[in-house]
Order: sequence, then C-alpha cells, then structure tokens
Amino acid sequence: MPHYADGTPAKIGDKVKGKPYNTPDEVIGEIVSITPNSETCNCIVAFTHVFDLEGKLEKAWPDSDILLQTVLGSDGRRRGIIVKTDYGETGAFTKIL
Repeated sequence: MPHYADGTPAKIGDKVKGKPYNTPDEVIGEIVSITPNSETCNCIVAFTHVFDLEGKLEKAWPDSDILLQTVLGSDGRRRGIIVKTDYGETGAFTKIL
C-alpha cells in the first residue's frame, strides 16, 4: 500500500496537505482514490478552489469541475468556488487530522 511523506500508510478518506501534479499550489483535500502497488501517480485528491470570475463571459471552469457557489468579495469582485480533483503521488502529501 502507498505511504505518505512521513511513512504513514495512505487510505481513502484521509485528509491531506500537499502538491498534486496539475495544480500550481499546495492543497488541503481528501484522498478519493489510491492505486496499490504503484509509487507514482498513485492517488487522486479532491479539494476546493476559489477563482476570480470578473470579466469572464463564458464558463470559467473545466467540465470535470463542479461549481459550488459564486460569492461577492468585500472588494466587489465575483469569485467562483469549485470542487476539483487531481492526480498525485502519496509521497508528496502529509496526512492531517
């Protein structure tokens, strides 16, 4: 079974912090899939992402992402909150909680 950076065995449902492959920043999310007997590309993590909607006339998120809500910030700009998933390597994550 794959392990996290600190050697803890990885399990579906674990809350984690780390950097998935195709996301520019570190995320906090939940492991939703693990591929046993693999050291790389062995997990999928789900997390939320906030992005600026101002000036975007078309849909601003990929079809695979789900828009949860739009909010108006205190700065007057509209933002969208979406659920995202991304592949990663369990060794790049740390279990939290």
